[in-house]
Amino acid sequence: MGNAKMIIDKAHAKRIIDLVVSLDPILNKLAEEVTSIENTELSRELRGALAEIMGQAMMGIIVPLEKLFPELNPDKA
Repeated sequence: MGNAKMIIDKAHAKRIIDLVVSLDPILNKLAEEVTSIENTELSRELRGALAEIMGQAMMGIIVPLEKLFPELNPDKA
């Protein structure tokens, strides 16, 4: 894992992961609001966009950093 240190240090990776994880309550509230839209077509469109945001946060940010530092995986801690 010495190579990972050259890319980003563990403390920096942890700060980024923690910030992404801290978005959860906001994203959950946003999901509640979007789901409560009476117009199902608009609700579906916005839920799709929200799912993309959540997926990108996980797959585009958290997963690559956890590959460098598996011990930062909050589910495995």
